Amino acid sequence: KTWEKNLKSNLKKEWYGYYYFYSTKYPLGKLIKFKGMNRIKNLEDRQNLTKYLINNEIDMLSRGYNPVTKEFETSDNFITEHTPFLKALEIAKTKIKVASSTMEGIEYSLRLIKKATEKTGTSILEIGKVRKRDIRLVLDTILEAGYSNDRYNKVKANLGILYNYFVDLEIFEHNYIHFIKKLPHTPAIRKILRKDDKEKFEELKILNYELWRFCKMFYYSGCRISEFRNLKISDINFKKQEFVIFEKKGKRYHEVIKPININVAYLWKEILAKIQKDDEFLFSNGLIPGNTPITEAALSHRYRRWVVKKLGIKVDLYALRHTYLNDITTIYGISKAKDIAGHTNERTTRIYAVDYQENILNEQKKVCTGF
Repeated sequence: KTWEKNLKSNLKKEWYGYYYFYSTKYPLGKLIKFKGMNRIKNLEDRQNLTKYLINNEIDMLSRGYNPVTKEFETSDNFITEHTPFLKALEIAKTKIKVASSTMEGIEYSLRLIKKATEKTGTSILEIGKVRKRDIRLVLDTILEAGYSNDRYNKVKANLGILYNYFVDLEIFEHNYIHFIKKLPHTPAIRKILRKDDKEKFEELKILNYELWRFCKMFYYSGCRISEFRNLKISDINFKKQEFVIFEKKGKRYHEVIKPININVAYLWKEILAKIQKDDEFLFSNGLIPGNTPITEAALSHRYRRWVVKKLGIKVDLYALRHTYLNDITTIYGISKAKDIAGHTNERTTRIYAVDYQENILNEQKKVCTGF
């Protein structure tokens, strides 16, 4: 107790540090002793070494050191500023609540980040020591691997979501990811089904009727894939020819009523006839009602197998939604397409309405003012 006092008599005593270590195994605490300072014969030097040993013990304990097993232990349940970068990201992923489509984007981003950190060395850094420059280096490495500016921006956005959790834990005062600038990105022209593709698509009715039915219903729904495949029987009011989805705008979900289009009403009636329980999802495995919704991966795999490979239609499943918006714009105008898509402005709708500008030009060619 008097080791910090300048008493020469202290050198004649045996010095040791001690504390009680508490854990689930030792709820009442286990006495831990540490030595190493007695070999020093000079009082001031022994005092300095003792201070170092105490601070070192505290530092190791804060990083998960178990003095009983003499090993560092990490937890899958919580994050400290000492948790390794990649481990912290993985834990944060399990703590946040986001839409399934957002989670899929986060998981893909983490795979790219993992590859990039192997080159930059960031993976072994403690999360509390990772700075904005380290993240920028990771993002640049992803870009150098051949990924687009758009992918760079999406990885940055997904990191920002995870970092919000770190800010909540007070590991960081601010979410510095938001201060990394986005890269310029020109959206690619969306691919849609043209007349020949639509005619060929009808062959799917014979090859895989359940997939054909899903695609026709999805096309006329005006929904996103994640919204449509998660429909439950309780969301549908066939008598009113309506169904309900929960549409995300900003950070909130809003209940939106969608119409059952008259052109595919018979397909809705057909699949609703297969219901066995009221709480079933409309599209489960086999694209028939079941206890769990079909996954987006399984749906995409089925589409690629039968539509892309078998029929040779070189557009993905999302193209059905884009095609519908383009068709609506051509026939009814951009304003109608905006309302059906649930977009807040026409600028977003124009990205999907790929023929819009061409139609405008054609209309301008026919304008007559009588001059």
